[in-house]
Amino acid sequence: MARKTHKSPEEARNSILDAAEQIVCKVGTAGLRISAVAKNAGMAHPNILHHFGSRDGLLSALASRVGDRATARTTKAITLALHASPENKIQAMTHVLDTAYPGDEGKVAVWLHLSGTDNSLKKNMHQIVELCHQLRESIDGSVNRSDTSRLVMLVTLALVGEVISGAGVKEALGYGKQEADRAHFHQWLAELLLKLSEPDLSTSLKPK
Repeated sequence: MARKTHKSPEEARNSILDAAEQIVCKVGTAGLRISAVAKNAGMAHPNILHHFGSRDGLLSALASRVGDRATARTTKAITLALHASPENKIQAMTHVLDTAYPGDEGKVAVWLHLSGTDNSLKKNMHQIVELCHQLRESIDGSVNRSDTSRLVMLVTLALVGEVISGAGVKEALGYGKQEADRAHFHQWLAELLLKLSEPDLSTSLKPK
């Protein structure tokens, strides 16, 4: 394969990360090999190490890029939902769920979560929780931040699970084609979340 030329170190890094992302999407993080990344990026093996130091360094950089992209998409969607008119709230909230783990990028994000590589998760989740709390406060001023964090965790786990085994679970539950569609599930979940009030989330658990 002919070696590709890159105008800047940044372009070279992006080409390497693009190649790594394509591989992780197909075979997961365990199947990522520097030699395969080099071949896909049209570079020599030492060039990959020059930019990222090691395989772990490459995965860490990929996790940061994927995480930052997901956070940028999600925070933008939540901000739009925050300012949406009441009649457009459900559509806006559904869009938030649609943007979190879309397509192949969603698969890569989940692989990185599962491998423990996603080192930007804490910072990114804090941003999302803050905006989600603002969204909940715009609907009900008495909402609790701890409940907001739990809701974000619950929704995140649902969306991650959907990427991993959603189709199989929906089939096992006997859903028809329309009900098994991602859009259908996301709208159902969006409407449910918007209907929840603070009393609905009350449990016997007390903050420690």
